[in-house]
Amino acid sequence: MGRWAIIPPVRYLLDGYNLAHWLADGDDLQPEALRRLLLDALARRRPRDARSITIYWDAKGSHGRAPQNEYSAGVIEHFVPIADDAIVDAVAGDSQPRTLLVVSRDREVTGRSRQLGARIATPADLLSDKRRSGRRPGGRRRGR
Repeated sequence: MGRWAIIPPVRYLLDGYNLAHWLADGDDLQPEALRRLLLDALARRRPRDARSITIYWDAKGSHGRAPQNEYSAGVIEHFVPIADDAIVDAVAGDSQPRTLLVVSRDREVTGRSRQLGARIATPADLLSDKRRSGRRPGGRRRGR
């Protein structure tokens, strides 16, 4: 096999507020600011292998939409009663769960998604500036 490997396209399913709170690092931000924070981070760090990126946001009661920015047009956002359940349902209903990468810190979401065949990544795998230090989304190390 040659030196260049073809990276198959991946469909990312993101646990929206879970990732946004990780990015906020303890700052007490309102939902709109959290959504903007995640969308801005994705604008700077869009994964090269992403066929699509879907964010699931918990929407209890009314919610505002994050202001449009240069990146939000490339993201599918779902405002659902319980994002964790919606992510697991999306994995369970998919005919090719190995093409899905669920990004969350929630052990129940990641555990159930993994059992259904999806790959898993942490917020740091996807959004950290250090993610180019030899780690791939899903936590596997690159060969040397």
